[in-house]
Amino acid sequence: MFTPKAILYFLMTAALLILALLLNDLEIGVLILGLASLFFFSNVWGLPEKIDIKLERDIIPDETFGDEDIRIESRLRNLTGGTLGNVEIQEIIDDRIIPEKGANHTSASIGPSVEIRLIFEFPSPSRANYEIGPLLARVRDPFGFYLTEKKLGPETLAVMPRPERIRGAQLRPRHVGPWPGVIPSRVLGLGTEFYSMRGYIPGDDPKRINWKASARYNELIVNETEAERVTDVMIVLDTDVTFFGPTESELFERGIQAASSMTRLLLRQGNRVGLVLQGGERGSIPAGFGKRHERRILYLLAAAKPGRASVSTSYVMNLLARRMLPSRSQIVIISPLLDPEIREGAKQLTIAGYSMLVLSPSPTPSASFQDQTEEIAFKLIMLERSISLLALERSSTVVDWPSGVPLSFVMSKVRSTRRMAAA
Repeated sequence: MFTPKAILYFLMTAALLILALLLNDLEIGVLILGLASLFFFSNVWGLPEKIDIKLERDIIPDETFGDEDIRIESRLRNLTGGTLGNVEIQEIIDDRIIPEKGANHTSASIGPSVEIRLIFEFPSPSRANYEIGPLLARVRDPFGFYLTEKKLGPETLAVMPRPERIRGAQLRPRHVGPWPGVIPSRVLGLGTEFYSMRGYIPGDDPKRINWKASARYNELIVNETEAERVTDVMIVLDTDVTFFGPTESELFERGIQAASSMTRLLLRQGNRVGLVLQGGERGSIPAGFGKRHERRILYLLAAAKPGRASVSTSYVMNLLARRMLPSRSQIVIISPLLDPEIREGAKQLTIAGYSMLVLSPSPTPSASFQDQTEEIAFKLIMLERSISLLALERSSTVVDWPSGVPLSFVMSKVRSTRRMAAA
């Protein structure tokens, strides 16, 4: 295609031609001849008729937890069969990314079948999904009249939240699957929790013999254990922290950290886990198993943004719970509880038979308020949150997570019990 320079020269030539015809002036025609010769030579020594270049890119690594440098290696190979003299290569990157080694643009002359590389490195940015690209290669003729451009589409660099190692909360859902896990199922089977005793049957494991009971009854007695199974879990992350201003980022990141940590814990216990993301960025992932599924959830969490959801969290979690989970499964709500409708939504799910665990990061008071009105508003929000916590305790297992306390410590204290729904 023509460059702006070529268009300008063409317009100048056309203007001079019209002027020469109107004035019948041959001297102006000489100027036209000079400009026309430039176009002639640009076609003789300009670009080849067909330009064939190959673009490739590697992002190393393309998924990270934010603790390593990122290396971008872009490659351009000239398959034209002739030398390309004026080649500009540029990798478009996010404004938040600043290369520390190398550069994301260069100019070069490339011979036939020659490959050049554009390499730059930068420290891992903060948690988010970043677009790397598009990669642009522009080839111009020596006079700058003609331009050929080829583009390689963008790819995503995912900086995911690193899950914290936490101890398992004692979940007690009414629904469990057939596979071995860590959740007591209230039936006989392999497990660690005592269930009952019975008389010894030949073939029983001698390690299960209860010697004290055997001595009391004057016959061999064995212990039976409660079978431990897995369940289906849906994690609901509410990122509405818009009221808290200066402390918004800290509260939001704690919610992200809790969601990633609970995901890893529950998946490694063998459960099927899904995620519902509510806030500035919305999304959902159906329940699934395995490390790849964990990566999918962490990838969605990397894209999370604080903000108020356009659709009520209570409505969304009630709708998706019935579509994504078997009845009587486990739901984990992670929310600062700024929306009072959440407690009504949790109550409805409890009545429907779901087991509820509510983990609520506690907001940190601002060091100083702008005025008395803002301070009063904060106190009213905290009072409403306390009311929500008390109401949820009637039907759910509730964990109030104060700022500065490790999540692992808070979750190790959870003792889930079966609760009746509030009337």
